[in-house]
Amino acid sequence: MKTMFALLFVASCAPFINGPQGKLRVDDSGSGPGVPVLFVHGNGANHNQWRYQLAHLRPTRRAVAFDLHGMGESEIAKNGDYSIEAMSDDVQAVADALHLKRFVIAGHSYGGAVVASYIAKHPERVAGVVFADAAGNVKISDEAASSFINALRADKSRVVRQWYAPILVNASDAVKDEVFTSVANTPVDAFANALMGMRSFDAVRAVESYRGPRLAIVAAANENPTSLHKQVPSLRAVKIEGVSHWLMLDKPEEFNRILDEFLGEVDASESRH
Repeated sequence: MKTMFALLFVASCAPFINGPQGKLRVDDSGSGPGVPVLFVHGNGANHNQWRYQLAHLRPTRRAVAFDLHGMGESEIAKNGDYSIEAMSDDVQAVADALHLKRFVIAGHSYGGAVVASYIAKHPERVAGVVFADAAGNVKISDEAASSFINALRADKSRVVRQWYAPILVNASDAVKDEVFTSVANTPVDAFANALMGMRSFDAVRAVESYRGPRLAIVAAANENPTSLHKQVPSLRAVKIEGVSHWLMLDKPEEFNRILDEFLGEVDASESRH
């Protein structure tokens, strides 16, 4: 009876939960026998950038996305902490509040580092992990970092448009507008401090510590030495051609097909345990 109820239950929650730094905007729905999936967006982004994946998965499983603190509709950090570790504490807060005992976690771009931090700290909760065009370890000198952040604080729009231009080459105008609008709506302190948090975080070590199923879905045009799958050779990677860094928005059908194949493997593995 409990199993039948679980399969028929349509998950839903209040739009906000209490996180370590303040209220977090959550989008939670879906039902079915598949392992739940929790999505984490990138820096300056928001949960709605996962909308095609949420809509695709919810007929067969629970699918959740949320806004990291300081981004989207979530509150800014009470203590100003936008480190990778603080962001991964948001993941833990969401998983606990929604009673997600075991789930697949997916992270895009900067969100991949947040996910890496989480899986290293809580591997027992994670049935599998997906990295969507995620970066590996980022090394930049103090001088270069300071110069970039100063420019960003002086004119965020100009700097971001210049910085993002190469990774948005294959995006539609609608996707470009969505990306830039989300960054514009993100406080510069949150955006800049989250970015600088990448410098001190060892994403490669965190990913290598996790022994469960792992997959990287990669924008072929954006591959470079800082790509996570380049720095972790054991990480299985599937490339999508003709997409920007926001590959889940550019070609959602292809992204979802690759995601479905991976989730099928995870579902099968979980059913055997």
